[in-house]
Amino acid sequence: MTVQKEPLLEVRNFSLSFRQYKKGLRETTMQVIRRLDMTIHEGEIVAVIGASGSGKSLLANAVLGVLPENAALFGVLKYKGEQLTREKSGELRGREISLIPQSANALDPLIKTGKQVRTAIHHGDKKAKQRAIFQKIGLPEEAESRYPFELSGGMARRVLAATAMVSSANLIIADEPTPGLDPEALYETVQHIKKLAHTGKGVMFITHDIDTALQIAGRVVVMNEGETVETANVSYFTGKGEKLAHPYTRALWNALPQNEFVSLPTKAEVQEPDGMLEVQGMTYHYPNESNLFEKLNLRVHAGEVVGLFGYSGSGKTTMARLIAGYMKPMEGKLNVNEENDFRAGMHPVQLVWQHPEKAINPKWKMKKMLSEAQIMDRELLDALGIKQEWLTRYPSELSGGELQRFCVARALHENTKYLIADEMTTMLDAITQAQIWQSVLKLAKQRNIGVLAISHDHQLLQKISDRVIDFEAIINV
Repeated sequence: MTVQKEPLLEVRNFSLSFRQYKKGLRETTMQVIRRLDMTIHEGEIVAVIGASGSGKSLLANAVLGVLPENAALFGVLKYKGEQLTREKSGELRGREISLIPQSANALDPLIKTGKQVRTAIHHGDKKAKQRAIFQKIGLPEEAESRYPFELSGGMARRVLAATAMVSSANLIIADEPTPGLDPEALYETVQHIKKLAHTGKGVMFITHDIDTALQIAGRVVVMNEGETVETANVSYFTGKGEKLAHPYTRALWNALPQNEFVSLPTKAEVQEPDGMLEVQGMTYHYPNESNLFEKLNLRVHAGEVVGLFGYSGSGKTTMARLIAGYMKPMEGKLNVNEENDFRAGMHPVQLVWQHPEKAINPKWKMKKMLSEAQIMDRELLDALGIKQEWLTRYPSELSGGELQRFCVARALHENTKYLIADEMTTMLDAITQAQIWQSVLKLAKQRNIGVLAISHDHQLLQKISDRVIDFEAIINV
């Protein structure tokens, strides 16, 4: 008779709340996780999926022992059968338990990426091991000598993944490690995480991406509003989700682009365009490097949705920043509805950044951020799912997906003529992704806003776009 080994991680009837003080020093409690259950054994990958703000990253922080002092924990939280107190988690963090963080901001901006990865290696030839892992996950050798700000979003995420992969930890918590990766880089990262499990390590894979979760995990824990609603085998995610037990899990599955994706507005009807964003002969390179792209040409008509895909590091985000006026090209020009002088007033092209935490002042409450951008349209905020209570919070008190909704709202100013959505919904669960795109496309159609949607998700682009462009094709003409 085979005896089941004790779980590497056990979470049972776990609850998490925060003590808060309102005006008049009145103490209140905000419950964020309740009745959460899951186990991870050695050699097992368990995916944790759910809505933005459902408590997935807070669960990771609880295991790592990095919650703030006002956090109150109840229930069972054990590692190898031993209760995980804050002190115990501190002893294990970075040695027995390692994190692949959600935000690229976790990289030290003052240290080159290769050196940062080597700090996680405790034995052997550190440089050789770092270079080997870079090669395995598709990072060029020159990436080791670059600072984080010199990398694309996808490349920065691979550096974060590499740091955890080279560690000697037994439990790896991967918190949204794959958004923004092109299909090849995604495949390599998934395969390497699988190899970690094959060597006996346990992996908690936190993600909004159901497709990736099904590729990598054996079981899927589904969270909604801080509670475990279902633990399902990956084989149950098929058809219209008939095998899935909970309505919320079925809704997540059916909201994917390849499934029902809710009801989106019909694509723009062919009509005479009354405006156009036109990029003519744009060339750009970073200091002391060859051209990232040369003589690039691109057109987006008013009211048109153009999808753009390409591999990580190819220059898509740099191009977006140039078009939106954050950077200046070496050559070329930009015309927006036959105008090219944007020095006065708000730029007619607004960019929704891939990483929302980089685009919001951390010292401002969200209401001030919206006021500064002259965005207080309650109907717009409601359409994007922005709750009234979020307005009084700082960015650090919101999830990545919640922050991204504010970035979308800020970009939809009344003077916006064109919107660039750079991996706009990678931080969001499938249901919220569909809802956000439904709201954005409806508003774009009403206001005749042209949209350039940058994504690695081909199925999403095919669903929302009037036409789809391969970025490599327009930079190599």
